[in-house]
Amino acid sequence: MAWDATYFGRRSAEFLRQALMEPRPITIYQDEAEITAKVVPPGAARGILIGGNLCMIARAIGWACPNLADAILFLEAVDTPIGAIDATLTQLRRAGYTNGLKGVAVGQFICSAERKPGIWTVIDVLYDHFSAWGVPVLGGLPVGHGPNPPTIPLGTMATLDTAARTLTIEPGIC
Repeated sequence: MAWDATYFGRRSAEFLRQALMEPRPITIYQDEAEITAKVVPPGAARGILIGGNLCMIARAIGWACPNLADAILFLEAVDTPIGAIDATLTQLRRAGYTNGLKGVAVGQFICSAERKPGIWTVIDVLYDHFSAWGVPVLGGLPVGHGPNPPTIPLGTMATLDTAARTLTIEPGIC
């Protein structure tokens, strides 16, 4: 996809420039307007930030999924049905990938299946899984497939703090 100034805008450009050119931390603040902002099992964690799109992580399970021990798992999704979200999170746990996980940073879950009578919402599914994992979780991060997405470096140290409602990511460059 080519750069679209309307979709990405100045905020995205500034995050990209900072991630590529400045050796200083990037702090992402929780946005109460994000649907996942309600998912916040409390606490703080520090670890290597690993993750990305939930569907891509699901495809990597069993052959290319990274070790999540001592990591903060970042997740976001777009156009993902609730059943697929539930199945992927169940598979991650049952395959042992969540063992030793330090925390979870939850970005945008855009265009996921909406609640219908008798069916859980995406918030119900996320909260059910993450509360069972016993780690701090910070939802509501404005990172993913929404407009003006920030660039965040993965594979670097990060600190998740639910009290401050922040995810601070160490620079990806020296």
